[in-house]
Amino acid sequence: MRNSLSRRLALAARLVSLPSLALVVLLSFSGAAVAQRASSAPMSLIIVDIQQAQRDSLPGRALAAQRDKYQQNFQSEFNAARQALQRSDQDLAKQKGTMPQEAYDQKVKALELQVVAFQNKTQMAVRALEKSTDSAMAELMNAILTITGEIAAEMGANLVLPKQQVVLHEPRMDVTAQVIERLNKKLPTVNFPIPQVDDHSSPEVPPSKSGKK
Repeated sequence: MRNSLSRRLALAARLVSLPSLALVVLLSFSGAAVAQRASSAPMSLIIVDIQQAQRDSLPGRALAAQRDKYQQNFQSEFNAARQALQRSDQDLAKQKGTMPQEAYDQKVKALELQVVAFQNKTQMAVRALEKSTDSAMAELMNAILTITGEIAAEMGANLVLPKQQVVLHEPRMDVTAQVIERLNKKLPTVNFPIPQVDDHSSPEVPPSKSGKK
């Protein structure tokens, strides 16, 4: 039974991790001005490194910093809770044989419920952090796409490709620097919602019963 508790604690310790964020974006610019020139003008395109814009821009860095702050806070909190459960598990093992079996079994059951509650809260924290990250990322991506569209219109481009999908191109086609420069001015930071962890679903520990002699 103690091995089962230890495995649950080890599993919960691995839950507080954030999956990597990956975006592959294919943009097609269409606007009134471009549409009017489409029949006569040759097709032209520009290239933007979406990942670099996310990583190196001021709002991108602000997003990453806020996400890391919340993740570190959750990690510290759950490390402390996990260590407390491990100590309780070790203390309970020492009590085996010193009390009636029924009383010991009830303590084991209570500890198991605490471990389940810990796992549930850990999972909810991960989901809450992912939700906040997705919300902030959506705001950042919307700004990147809007700015990229503006640049495309100004340059008369009717096609925008992500740099990761381009093998060879002329340097002047890459507008990533311009996108980042405008992004820093337009959106120096992003709104990162506070992760809301609902803890109402944690199982309750039943009242203990007196052991039989």
